[in-house]
Amino acid sequence: MGSLLRFNLRYLRKAFGLERVVETGTGRGDSLNWAIRFGFPELHSVELTQPLFDMAAKRFDGLSQVHLQCGSSVDFLREIARLPAVPTLYYLDAHFLGGADFGLTTYAESACDPGSFPLLSEVDALLRADLSHSVLIIDDIRMYYDGAFQAGECPSFARRWEDREALLARLVGLKESHGIYLLRDDTGYLVVAPKSVPMERGTWLNILPGDISGELRYVQGVPGVTAISMQRRVQDSRFATRFFRGHGLDVGGGIDSLALYREFFPLARSVFVYDRAHGDAQLLANVPDDAFDFLYSSHCLEHMRDPVEALRNWSRVVRPGGHLVISVPDEDLYEQGEWPSRFNSDHKFTFTMAKPRSWSPVSVNVMDLLGPLRDTAEVLSVQVLDQGYRFATLPRGIDQTRTPMAECAIEFVLRKRASVAELPSP
Repeated sequence: MGSLLRFNLRYLRKAFGLERVVETGTGRGDSLNWAIRFGFPELHSVELTQPLFDMAAKRFDGLSQVHLQCGSSVDFLREIARLPAVPTLYYLDAHFLGGADFGLTTYAESACDPGSFPLLSEVDALLRADLSHSVLIIDDIRMYYDGAFQAGECPSFARRWEDREALLARLVGLKESHGIYLLRDDTGYLVVAPKSVPMERGTWLNILPGDISGELRYVQGVPGVTAISMQRRVQDSRFATRFFRGHGLDVGGGIDSLALYREFFPLARSVFVYDRAHGDAQLLANVPDDAFDFLYSSHCLEHMRDPVEALRNWSRVVRPGGHLVISVPDEDLYEQGEWPSRFNSDHKFTFTMAKPRSWSPVSVNVMDLLGPLRDTAEVLSVQVLDQGYRFATLPRGIDQTRTPMAECAIEFVLRKRASVAELPSP
């Protein structure tokens, strides 16, 4: 089962001017709840299974923009097709009926019922509507396409590969105005969208916990400060037992990623390395709020246009109770009194712990930097990492992060606070 959470609805709504969401298969309402975040004025969803409908109805009770129905998805879409035409996001989901995704039955049992495969009839009903400015997303598309998908190939009992040509034949009338894109993320998506907006993964799709960022590159020598830090981190049990737990995001890891050392942190289930190919690291626009259990970044914040905005966004994507472990180069240990930085011309800021004055025209006091975050994150530690720095035996002008010993950094560890609604009663 896929999810509407895979899609960057903030971007899609703006790019296509979408004003309505229509979903088949409400389930527990997670996809619908995701769409609500982005201010759609009108949301419609249908669920066939009564217990799931009752659950969703309770969840969204009182929200006037949400319209729920219990019944046939085909009948529901016929009604939707009669609504006044507005740019709409259609999300056809849950092509196994009867609550198989939620343990109310099994997939094998559901697949025995011909009614569990309503997609062709759903599309027939949908084509009665004006789709000229609308986007259609079909979930679980591996049921209709062979080959590898992120979640694996479709089980044989659920395959409808013989219906693929019939599905595409129904969409052929849209080919002049719409592009048709097969995405192999999760259980697969078929996206049908106006050609006016080019399909780009980095803007259309979200990065979610458990995603694989790409093949890890192993290089010899000292690839960066994360490699140098490993001896320190493996001796500090907080990293293995508290800070690096669950699904993590490494911002700017490159060839020196925390993912290379995940075996030292057995409670870290995955580490996604977010680099230039994935988007703007300052915004993390394709990473949902509260998505990851921890965020790690080493010597990346100094490359951002606005460190305060970057930290707000980095904190945004971490769940309440999760941790951020961030290191930045110390201006005296790394830049050593020279600006622009002689070792990295892309540095936009230098950092110090809390000096009253600095030789650097772009100096940032870390203690001041963390102040605006105090309402959303608790500062657990801030320290200058000068262990292994050779003050006497190496001359000035040597980048000691290219040696095996010196991190030349300031590291701070934050724990994201719970929201007001999640705080325990006094």
